[in-house]
Amino acid sequence: MNSRSDQVMFAILLIASTLSQGLTTVSYGMDFITAFPENVAYFYPYTSRRILRVTALQNNTKVTVHSNNKQIPLSVMRSGETANVSFPKPSEVYQLGLSSNSIRITSDKDIVVHSFSQTHTGTATLPEKSVQTNVVQPITNLDTEYLIPLLNQSDLIQTFGGSPQPFWSQRYSSFKLIIINAEDTGNTVTIVKNISGSVQEEEINIPSYQLIQLQADASLYKIKSSHKVAVILTHPCLETTACKCNMIVNQILPKQFQGQNFVVPYIPGTTQSRLLMTSNDKSTSLSHNNVQLQPSPSGFLSLSDQTKSQYVSASGNVSLTLISPGLFIEVIPENMFAACYLLQFYSYTSGLKKALVIAETDSKDNVRVQNSPVRNAGWTEITGTKYSSALIPLSESITVIWHPSSKIAVYLLENTGTKNYGGPAIPINTQPDEFGCVAIPGQFEVRHEPLSWAESLAHCTGLQKHLACPTREDIQNELSREVHTTEEEAWIGLRRSLMTTEWYWQRQTPSLNSLPYPSVNYLHWADGHPSEDLRGLCASLSLNDKDEFKWKSAKCCEKKRPVCYKPPIGFYPLPFAQDFLL
Repeated sequence: MNSRSDQVMFAILLIASTLSQGLTTVSYGMDFITAFPENVAYFYPYTSRRILRVTALQNNTKVTVHSNNKQIPLSVMRSGETANVSFPKPSEVYQLGLSSNSIRITSDKDIVVHSFSQTHTGTATLPEKSVQTNVVQPITNLDTEYLIPLLNQSDLIQTFGGSPQPFWSQRYSSFKLIIINAEDTGNTVTIVKNISGSVQEEEINIPSYQLIQLQADASLYKIKSSHKVAVILTHPCLETTACKCNMIVNQILPKQFQGQNFVVPYIPGTTQSRLLMTSNDKSTSLSHNNVQLQPSPSGFLSLSDQTKSQYVSASGNVSLTLISPGLFIEVIPENMFAACYLLQFYSYTSGLKKALVIAETDSKDNVRVQNSPVRNAGWTEITGTKYSSALIPLSESITVIWHPSSKIAVYLLENTGTKNYGGPAIPINTQPDEFGCVAIPGQFEVRHEPLSWAESLAHCTGLQKHLACPTREDIQNELSREVHTTEEEAWIGLRRSLMTTEWYWQRQTPSLNSLPYPSVNYLHWADGHPSEDLRGLCASLSLNDKDEFKWKSAKCCEKKRPVCYKPPIGFYPLPFAQDFLL
């Protein structure tokens, strides 16, 4: 690099999707498609609502809703701002066959979308009757092949000690499958069934952005398509107890969301629950404490102790669904744990909203809600694992839970007064970051002109940046991958105290004044460094890959190129939402 034009910005994509590794954990994007299934919970003509909750991750975000051949722009949104978009009753998909009742949400910057379907009595004094919610996956997370859980309504009800109602029509006596064409082209969808050991296939053509609703039973086990589709498993009124029912909505996730190790969460208020395993390999088994779980004739698996979170492992990649009467929760596999989650609750009533958090035991006290560490959470260690779990009460209806140095799993849970509902929270960051939930990633810049350490610090500070601080191995590795190899060395933000002779990280920008200096727990010194005498009070980084980008102690007055780092812009949701009625 020998000119200003050769200066290079190196971006650490702290919230980048890991599609190249076959995994996708983040649920933000700029193009979404979904639908509202029919909701007749409790059989009575209660008032019902259908809401998409859209949250912007960046300022000046333009969002458009596409519904029934109409395009409705929303107001320009700020970072963290949420819009509640309500849809009329005819938006529900209530007939079998083809329909144009799909709903698309597009934007010019990253957003997340949460779907709520709810029934209530229509009065302010009585509680909600049924609430179902699911995270709407961006089209980038969708696929062309899905495994469908083998669910039979009669078996499911009998598993929990109930019996099917003799007066139920076929319309309400089975699960439904909504398949949505996610692309602007015709889509050939193949329905794969196994009937008495014989595999049968049926092809269906779905026009651009339209959908089809099918009845689903235990014979339908796979969906294949020529282009991307979204798949929703639903039931308009699944019986629970006392001749009542809850609507079920569950967006099926593609195979890249599967895993082999799971921490199955304990859901307070549920007296019984079962696991349903979905796998492409019929020989796959599930075990707990090295004991293989035996499925019931209906395929459901039970855990011996249903009063605490437990660790289970599969012999191959699977999806796990935790099922109790009226409640379906996708279990987050360990390889899908993330660092920051957005939680969006339906209710604004305090005292009913909780988060179930699973974190590494050694670092559980660093879990944070918004900017505050969680205190007195009552953590419980999960036997045989490095994890603990805690149930954290929340007051805000929209919030974030994150960890600065390790990955966690977060579920949102809410009690509407009569029933629990919930599911996985929305993952925002895949990699931990001490700055919180990241909306715009941080950036490294190697300056061309050599400066002293003090001049380098002033230079970076003047640019609203700070000297690079590889405080963890993953940051050091990312920096090493991004920089261009040279024979030179560059200053980093590590120096020695004249008072204590201890090394410390120096970060000094106006935007970081409220952050404590991180501890020097990670070291990457070259052989012979740091020098034992006090002449080398500052630290530099080798820009040569042959030297493994090792650190060296050096005199602070020496001239070296500074590595500046622009901190990422954090994302924090605003407490109130604007309402739109379509």
